[in-house]
Amino acid sequence: MSRGVLVGRAPAPGEVADAYDAVVVGSGAGGLTTAVCLARQGRRVAVFERHYTAGGYTHAYRRRGWEWDVGIHYVGQLGRGEPVRVLSDYLTGGALRWAPLGDPYDEYRLAGETYRAPLGFDAHRAGLIARFPAERAGIEALFRLFERCRAVLPALALGRLTGPVARRLARLLKTAAVPPEALRPAREVVEGLVRDERLRQAVLTQSALLLADSTARLPFFLLAVLFEHFRTGAWYPVGGSAAIARAMAGPVRAAGGEVFVRTPVARIELDGARATGVLLEDGTRVRAPVVVSAAGARHTYRTLLRRPSPAEGDLPSPAEGNLPSPAEGDLPSPAHGDRPSPADGDRPSPADGDRPSPADGGRLAGMRDGFPFVLLFLGLDGDPEELELPRHNLMVTDGDCDAFFEGRGGSTSGLFLSFSCAKDPTWSTRYPGRSTGEVLAYVHPDLFAPFRGSRWRHRDPAYLTLKAELTHRLLDELYRQLPRTRGRVAYHELGTPLTAEHFAGWPGGSLYGLAKDVAAFGDGGPGLADWLRPRTGFEGLYLSGQDVLAGGFLGAVTGGLLAAHEALDRTGRARLWADLLRHGVRPPAPAAG
Repeated sequence: MSRGVLVGRAPAPGEVADAYDAVVVGSGAGGLTTAVCLARQGRRVAVFERHYTAGGYTHAYRRRGWEWDVGIHYVGQLGRGEPVRVLSDYLTGGALRWAPLGDPYDEYRLAGETYRAPLGFDAHRAGLIARFPAERAGIEALFRLFERCRAVLPALALGRLTGPVARRLARLLKTAAVPPEALRPAREVVEGLVRDERLRQAVLTQSALLLADSTARLPFFLLAVLFEHFRTGAWYPVGGSAAIARAMAGPVRAAGGEVFVRTPVARIELDGARATGVLLEDGTRVRAPVVVSAAGARHTYRTLLRRPSPAEGDLPSPAEGNLPSPAEGDLPSPAHGDRPSPADGDRPSPADGDRPSPADGGRLAGMRDGFPFVLLFLGLDGDPEELELPRHNLMVTDGDCDAFFEGRGGSTSGLFLSFSCAKDPTWSTRYPGRSTGEVLAYVHPDLFAPFRGSRWRHRDPAYLTLKAELTHRLLDELYRQLPRTRGRVAYHELGTPLTAEHFAGWPGGSLYGLAKDVAAFGDGGPGLADWLRPRTGFEGLYLSGQDVLAGGFLGAVTGGLLAAHEALDRTGRARLWADLLRHGVRPPAPAAG
């Protein structure tokens, strides 16, 4: 049965209660993870989302008879008993189902050479050795180092928690499980083990295009995390990416809470150094002893914790944003009608010059944002099989995955191509004779900077010209890589960094929020992000999501779990981890249907 892609609902007048046990700002994977963990411990939670649907980068939207996801292209560690499967089953009671992508799960096309990422370390290692026999010793050393880094992310996650026991355990685990190479730049470590540049690119390209940065800046352990994450393969949510938020909203409602959409938060309310609730942009005050921000660290500290001056009054001005979002259904895009779409209904965020909260100590100013991106949404006539659309993802570069990120390439990075229609086993039943896909490329932050602060219907013509140029370039590459798509693209629209900034709230339109680089984690010393913990300097206020630890779906749900741990009392924490352990030992039976 086909379900709508909208998750959550706008509150009726007076429906939002005066008080909840907890309030969560933002409904991405991190925010919903925190909300569900609290709800499963009996807390009544209100999730407030500014967008017209919940899910953050896991949401989906429809246009003219096609459906796209906007961020979930695959997830790893979903085999029986693996950590993401355990967490998924806990959060959704097993209601969320996942379909394997098969073997291979990735394909890299690097300057005309094709590499495929097979299932399992042994197969991956053997494939590289067969292709580069002279590099056998280096390849084996590289995979041994991957194995040694398996516990680095858990060690760093434990280090984000407060309390003497957690700190002591984190120090012990870091000493035992974090090799010196883990926090060194990934490219430096790989170059020290293998000499062939083609082999280096085959190993490094996935991390550059998935983590959106130069491998000269990314720490090696994140490269190892990707190999470990997809060790047993990759999966896609059955029914499309909207199924993730839909399944997670159920437990929140079951505990008496709700996921409210079209309900932007103006600011987090404070009583001295304690968070007491939130003020919605419609003027509604909501009290809660626990406030969780899953809206990103920069937005939290520089906007939600910003104190208005007496001249500004109590609520933000219209310029700070509360523009309506499009409703569900097949709405025309700006190019074909008069209503905004997810690819163009942008609104500006408060400028970085707004007064930050004193609690951030100016530390955000020294941290980089991740690279922004453009995303071309494609609607194609024909079934995925007819068009020969792959279930696995395609990554395409000119043979140097780092050139763009280091300013040595053009205006866009290498490409990431994904076709959810080929991954979702329910697609052909829901949309017979149609296919959709996405082509993602990163862009330099200054490319769209001249248009920041502009509003829909008031864009400079140069903005539309730039979008048209990028669209043409991405379509040309699509046809080159997948010739059967030529002449079959019936609809397309381009999302820009302004789009991401509007809908996701990330300053500058970054895909992963703050950069997850060597400087953030530290290399032999303190990292710039060490202070970004789920427990903030304000009592009762917690951070969730990607900025807590790492980017992507795995990073977001890990951040959400850490925030829930910190927000619960000792009894709640014990129950949370005991419940997760039970799901690991005795997974629920697969959901029917």
